[in-house]
This record gives sequence, C-alpha cells and structure tokens, in this order.
Amino acid sequence: MRTERIFIPTDFAPDSLCWRGDELVDWVSGGRSYALDGSITESDISYRYRFDSAVMSQDGRYAVLYEKLGTKGLLLHQGRVLRELNRSFYHADTYEYPVALMTSPGGRTLLAHCPDEYCRLELEDAETGERLTRREGESSDIFHSRLQFSRDGRFLLSAGWIWHPVDTAYVFDVALALEQPRSLDEPKDLELGDSFVEIHSATFGERDTLVFECSGLEGEAVSLPDGQPEGSGGLVVYSLTERRVLSVAPLEKPTGTLMVAGGYAVGFYEHPRLFELTTGRILEQWPELHTGRQGSSIIHHLPPAPPFALDPAGRRLAVATDKGIEVVRILPG
Repeated sequence: MRTERIFIPTDFAPDSLCWRGDELVDWVSGGRSYALDGSITESDISYRYRFDSAVMSQDGRYAVLYEKLGTKGLLLHQGRVLRELNRSFYHADTYEYPVALMTSPGGRTLLAHCPDEYCRLELEDAETGERLTRREGESSDIFHSRLQFSRDGRFLLSAGWIWHPVDTAYVFDVALALEQPRSLDEPKDLELGDSFVEIHSATFGERDTLVFECSGLEGEAVSLPDGQPEGSGGLVVYSLTERRVLSVAPLEKPTGTLMVAGGYAVGFYEHPRLFELTTGRILEQWPELHTGRQGSSIIHHLPPAPPFALDPAGRRLAVATDKGIEVVRILPG
C-alpha cells in the first residue's frame, strides 16, 4: 500500500469541497474551483446565506448547498439556482441535514431528502421537482441523516438515529422505492442475529457491501475477535445481497466518517486514518490534517469541522486547511 500527496495553495480557506472529475469545487463560496495543478477558477456568485456544506451529483451538473444544523437547502443546476429545499424544524439543530444526489446511467438525477417530515424519506426528479415516491400512510420513526447513494445507484443509505438517541443505519433499494414507495417506510434491519449494534457511521464498499463502525457487539452473528472487550468498537463488512456479515475487525480508534478504497477504509475522526478492512489495523495516518470529531449524525455539541471531500472511485480525499487543500491518494498495490 502506497499513498501520494498533493498540496493546492489557496488565498483563503474553502468553505466546502466537492470532487468534480480532477478538480475540487467550493459551492458555498459560489462555485470557485481548484485544479490539481494549482490553477484556480474564480466565481462571481454569492448565495448570501449561512450555507456551510454541499453535495454534488456524479456528473457535476447538480449540487445542493445546505446548512448542516438548519432547515434550508438550495438546489443548483450548472451553478444556477433551480429551487429552494427545506426540511422539518424538528431537532434540525441537533443532527446533520439529510440530502444526496445520484445520476442514473440514463442521465436522470435523483434527489433524496426529507422535505416534509424528519422521518419521511422522498426521491424526486432533481430537474423537475417531481415527487417520485408520493404515498399515503405513516413513516417509521427514524431521523434520517447522512444520506448516500451507492456508486451504481442501486442502494440508498441513511445513517441517522432513533430515540433515545441511538445511532442506526438503514439501506433502501432505489428501484423498489420508485416502484413501491411504501418500501421507504418499511426499512429492514441488517441481519445481525441477536446482536445489539449501534451503528455510528457507514458507507458503501466494493460491489454490494456496506462498511460500518459499530459498538455494543454481542451474539453469534457479529462475533467478537478473541481478546476484544465486550461493547468495544468494530469495523464490519456486510453483504447487502447475501444479507450477512463478511468480516468484523476490532478498532483501536473510532473511524468517524468513512470512505472505502479497495481493501482499506479511511476514517476521518480527528484526522484521516487508513484502516485495513479485515483487521482494523491503522496502516497510515495524517495527524496534521484536522477533520473534526464527528462520529454520529448528531453534531450539535461539536465545533464545525473543516471541509473535506471524498472520492472513493478515485481512491483519494481532500482536506481544506488555512493555507490550502491537501489531497491524499491511495495507490493500488
């Protein structure tokens, strides 16, 4: 395993970072972009609101600005305002705004968010605003957060929480949700036997896998390695199609936000650390790159973290600093 590092100097710290091909875009600052060769493309746009985060579609056409602990979002198309977004006020100042974008092979971009209720997940056509999952009935009492589509668009992850509070994660089949919208209100728990598992962070891995950090491991389905204290943290690889645990590894440190790159996972708790998936061993870390202490969707008690951007397909990450942007790439082999 090898890594390489690139530094992009900037005249002021970015307010957000999203990967767009081989450049990084700061949508909160109006769409200023940074190429890996150090060149900068300025923007004269100002959105004049307290947005502090952004997500972007894979093709770079759509982006959403949002306030992590607020109710307001803004959907952009090619950098221009398409429409405003909102979420429920209920505990909005406690946990991260739920929103994600995904462009299908056919070119349609889906917007996943919770426009009406904290617990009611919806899929919309980003371009037209058409509600694709309109339905009747009650929704499960889940505070959806940290939404994420799998790379192939097959699955949608919600890594939020339930009372009292307990971190949790659910995965939804996107095609099924579009055909049977009620499936968004009937989430299935991961098959972990009799284990009680609090899932603090999660992300999609290679092929059909979900990788998550959890605590409270008990029971036979998620077995504890010899010598691991009961209730300590674990890094789990789970097959979504086979609905079973593939591996469990003990953790020396929390992972926080996760990104999977081949047989490795990068965790962003305090600073980026490179974990081996099958063992949980820390192979490399970058303590000089501060990335905050987020380990849950509940972040009201934490100071804001510097912006960082993940590119699992390109096996690279970018972290904003006061002097510029640090890019780390995990090389194959």
